[in-house]
Amino acid sequence: MEISYILIKTIHGKLKLVSSKLKTYEEVEEMHEIYGRYDIIAKVVVDSRDDLKKFIQNKLLILEGIASTESLVVFDTY
Repeated sequence: MEISYILIKTIHGKLKLVSSKLKTYEEVEEMHEIYGRYDIIAKVVVDSRDDLKKFIQNKLLILEGIASTESLVVFDTY
């Protein structure tokens, strides 16, 4: 199992559009709209790094309204 936290910056006025779509993805276990440099933080859980790559390339980065992302991949949990 691979866990990552993806920080998402949206295009002005597109926050709710992006949030509503992210909520439909089974890989997104948790999602929060936040204040600060980024607009959304999403906890993504997949089976493998390859699945993470596919999620980012085939689902996340093609969403209308995303300006940029930063992925934080968990390597250990306590």
